[in-house]
Amino acid sequence: MKDGRSLHGMGGFLTVWSGQFVSTIGTLMTSLALAFWAFDVTGRATELGLMVFFTYGPRVLLGPFAGALVDHWKRRTVLIVCDLLAGAGSVVVLTLFVTGFLQIWHVYVLTVAMSTFGAFQGPGFIASATMMVEKAQYARMNGLMALIANASAIVAPALAGLLLPLIGLVGILLVDVATFLFATGTLLAVRIPEPERAEGANAVGPVRRILGDMLEGFRFLWGVKLLFGLQLVFSSANLFGTLFGVLLRPMILLRTADSEIALATIQSMIGIGGAAGALAIAFWGGPKRKKVIFGLLVFSLGFLLRSVAGLDVGIPLIATFALAQSALFALAGSSVRAVWQAKVPPAMLGRAFATLGAIAGLLMMITMLAGGPLADRFFEPAMRSEGPLARIFGDLVGTGPGSGSGLLIFIGSLVAAGICAAGLLPRSLRRIETTIPDHGEVREGGVA
Repeated sequence: MKDGRSLHGMGGFLTVWSGQFVSTIGTLMTSLALAFWAFDVTGRATELGLMVFFTYGPRVLLGPFAGALVDHWKRRTVLIVCDLLAGAGSVVVLTLFVTGFLQIWHVYVLTVAMSTFGAFQGPGFIASATMMVEKAQYARMNGLMALIANASAIVAPALAGLLLPLIGLVGILLVDVATFLFATGTLLAVRIPEPERAEGANAVGPVRRILGDMLEGFRFLWGVKLLFGLQLVFSSANLFGTLFGVLLRPMILLRTADSEIALATIQSMIGIGGAAGALAIAFWGGPKRKKVIFGLLVFSLGFLLRSVAGLDVGIPLIATFALAQSALFALAGSSVRAVWQAKVPPAMLGRAFATLGAIAGLLMMITMLAGGPLADRFFEPAMRSEGPLARIFGDLVGTGPGSGSGLLIFIGSLVAAGICAAGLLPRSLRRIETTIPDHGEVREGGVA
């Protein structure tokens, strides 16, 4: 490993982690403020669904390419550049809003740009963090990384709800820029270890090298068929489970007559649950064995609890079950991710995780594009009083505004739970941890 004296270990990781945590809070505050603005302008689920699509689409399309570049570039540089460019994007939106020129399509463009930076930042952060801590700390590290998303989901809605009436969208965007600068400062304070890279890696042209690396990441996962199959299980579940993420905001706003407090409360509860699960895995360290079985069982239970969000049960109960499912997802995700980190060689982490994300994202993109229009054009009209679906599902999900979105969330979550449960049936998937050697582990036939 190069830079053997670099500041790393949990201390260096926590320094970088703190910057990413603060930056994520700023990003979520801006996302929530722009969602309120977009729904106020249009009043439809389609526009909010498109915002979700543009958030993830570029990450999926650019993921393998970005992962290959991350494995060749200095990872700290990647993270710094992404933070600075994201801050610049917020400045552009701020300027458009102040001058009265901000339109929905401007928000889409900003979202695409932020997602593009995230395509590089995600694999870069995971790969950097994996190099900074010992293998025995992977599950705890994953718990802390999950805590970024979940704890910020507690803080951001509360801050947005408090600050939006006081400082408006302009103030929120300024806060967002400040958080990106803070994240950059934490990255400048540490040096991130780099993996040893193959000699002669630069002997071929850059385009040919990057394309080759993209294919190498896919070939690695395709060659390890069990890891590839496990990812297909999770990706197939997310194809249906993503309806929750696409339709939750419009469903709550429709059911509560645009109540920002109701939406912020539920999103905060999701964050509280995720933070609780992330803290639990950070202190516990996750199961020592049978992580895959644990993950599939817990994911399945989480999707079952998520289905309650679509029912006509009131905001307090929806918020309670949202908290519980979020905690379960944090526990399961951190445990399963530790399996991949143990199996993939460090020099290929960027490519491997980018490829994993692309597999999941390609299926999720279908849901992100279709979810909003399905709700607006078919399920919402069909769930109105005397509508064709209202007669069947009206007692379950209600017949008022938002019931069509609720029905989609309910059905999608149940299907996702069934897919995860079915993933437990093949014995080969349940035994991945013992049948696939860890990277660098010597077994019969050589070194993995």
